[in-house]
Amino acid sequence: MGDLVIVDYEGSVGGEPFEGGKGEGMSVELGSGRLIPGFEDQLVGVKANEQRTLNVTFPGDYNVDFLKGRDAVFEVTVGEVQQPREARADDDFAKAMGLEGIDQLRGLLKGQVEQEMNGLTRTHMKRKLLDQLAASHDFPVPPSMVEAEFDQIWQQLEHEASHEADPAAARAEMEAEREDYRAIAERRVRLGLLLSEIGQSNGIEVTPQEMNQLIMQAAQQYRPADREKFVQYVRQEPMAAAQLRAPLFEDKVVDFLFSRAEITDRNVSREELQAEIESEDGGHVHGPNCGHDHHDHAPAPKAKKAGGKKAKASGAPAEAAQAETAPVDAAEAPKKKARAKKADGPQAAAAAPAAAVEEAPKPKKSRAKKSAE
Repeated sequence: MGDLVIVDYEGSVGGEPFEGGKGEGMSVELGSGRLIPGFEDQLVGVKANEQRTLNVTFPGDYNVDFLKGRDAVFEVTVGEVQQPREARADDDFAKAMGLEGIDQLRGLLKGQVEQEMNGLTRTHMKRKLLDQLAASHDFPVPPSMVEAEFDQIWQQLEHEASHEADPAAARAEMEAEREDYRAIAERRVRLGLLLSEIGQSNGIEVTPQEMNQLIMQAAQQYRPADREKFVQYVRQEPMAAAQLRAPLFEDKVVDFLFSRAEITDRNVSREELQAEIESEDGGHVHGPNCGHDHHDHAPAPKAKKAGGKKAKASGAPAEAAQAETAPVDAAEAPKKKARAKKADGPQAAAAAPAAAVEEAPKPKKSRAKKSAE
């Protein structure tokens, strides 16, 4: 880490100031490479209250068209120069963060690590459970439901392909893998119907109070003036309500199955668990209205290892359960014949979660992963 320099600056191009080229109290970490080329280099060795003239050239791919490739001059006044120093984890450090002391800070960090480990563990367990459900149950699913799910996947992929460096090549790759994506859609639908029937057969439901909370949470993403319209729309449109309800219903069914499964514990570090999940990850394919957690995905048989987002917690070893679920007893789940009949019924679409947790094989590219992040 280099010195931290606090500067006021004003830039000009061709002798004329430009919009956004003036600022005060900007922190510049020398050597970070975060600013345009040459800016940080010319501040090396500055002292407090020093003034310097910096001559730089904006990159050709700069995000402001007017400045692309242009030479610029920045008049800089240095306010303060702070040299890096090693932080000590003590009471003073904790109090500077608004805490009572180092013990409270340690407790908060421990809680954060445990929470993230629990989340990773659940992701892994959920995949294993749904893998076993998918492997042990096979029944016909309504073609119309598969086609609707496939259309969602395809629309998302087309949107993402349009933002690739070579859209034509991305679309050609999609077409080559069309049948793989159709298999994903079929498996999603089958898992959704299966989870729906297991939930209904065992009295699992989303209560009206829980549904109201889901609606209010979803409404927060809209402007205050539009929130009431959204609430009314969801209450009047069964499919919109079903899509909001689906993730919570699915999690309740999964928790029920966990409670009936045989689970073994083993101690792992966060890195080991994260690495195992990433080794299973392929491209993440989400429909735009998928009713499932963005963490829960199964391995792709042709997938490249995906570098998904990583949690920001410490990588220190932690004690957690990385459970492998035993196959669900046949007596605990509906019979196959009943499932097949249910899938053909007129209420199948409304009963199933909107796009169940994707546990289908995924095509090899990780292009579609972007939507999960």
